[in-house]
Amino acid sequence: MAEEYIIGLLATNVAAVQTKEHPTVQIIDVRPIPHHERHQTIFAKLDALLTGESLRLMNDHDPAPLRHQLEATRPHQFRWEYVESGPEQWSIDITNRARVVDARPTLAAGGEPFGEIMAAAGQVGDGEVLVVYAPFEPVPLEGVLGEQGFDYVADEIEPGDWRTTFYRP
Repeated sequence: MAEEYIIGLLATNVAAVQTKEHPTVQIIDVRPIPHHERHQTIFAKLDALLTGESLRLMNDHDPAPLRHQLEATRPHQFRWEYVESGPEQWSIDITNRARVVDARPTLAAGGEPFGEIMAAAGQVGDGEVLVVYAPFEPVPLEGVLGEQGFDYVADEIEPGDWRTTFYRP
């Protein structure tokens, strides 16, 4: 196990740690959290991570169903690394690989988000992805970024609400 330094308590069952592999890792121990609140709590923490930041999840069982849900709802967005694999405790580092652009507010205000999206695409590093939220499937953007070597997964989250994940194969 890597040498770790706890750098502060952030909230109930959440702490921050520094390791050589990850400059700052938030830790959340989900064991005391009621089962019906766990995934919602974890997803809220994951969605708040910046590109490159990690959340260490601690649990009393292998959270494989969470991993499947994460990949189904946020494809290519997170890297999953086992730190400890049972039998009594599992620790997993989940790292945000995504640069996220929510184009919906800009479009709703009558603006054009193309420049912001292209700037974010230009910052996508090795192993990272770009996630774009829009009120429609951004077909022209898929073509433009496809010419720059990106593949994509476009999902209509609900009617009129799209998440498109761009990644390099």
